[in-house]
Amino acid sequence: MRPSHRPLIVFLAVAVVVIAGAVATVVLWPRTEHATGPAPVISLTGHQVCADDIVIRVETDETMRQIAEVVRNDHRAQRLYSETKQEALVRFREIFKDSPDLVRSARVEALPASITVLPVEGADLHAWVTQLSAAFPAATSIEALVRDEIAAKLGHKYGAPSPCPPSGEF
Repeated sequence: MRPSHRPLIVFLAVAVVVIAGAVATVVLWPRTEHATGPAPVISLTGHQVCADDIVIRVETDETMRQIAEVVRNDHRAQRLYSETKQEALVRFREIFKDSPDLVRSARVEALPASITVLPVEGADLHAWVTQLSAAFPAATSIEALVRDEIAAKLGHKYGAPSPCPPSGEF
């Protein structure tokens, strides 16, 4: 009497299905950098964000920190970049270094502190901006920067934007 191979075949078939399911879950599961816990807050200095995002501008560094602490706990936030008023001045001077009169006239008091919020995939940025505007009336501006919308408005003048890497930064 020959032993049956049927239990072995069933076992292998189940193993293949389980492995395929695990691989599909890893590949297709929405990726967030903070699967549990708040989104990280990183200094904007040294980073060039290119992904769709929300920028929140405020008058003081303290207000920026308070808003960042709330927003980082929102499930739609993947990563936040903060910029103090002093860091904004340094960046302003770098951007306009070829315009010495403009650089000389720049004052830290005139520039906002800001938070740039990178959302998780699928977040409705415009709806979120509406909610943030209601929650943070102290913000001087809150706007969604959506690459496709910007390209549609300015593409004829500046051409198509460079592709943004999955990291959301150049």
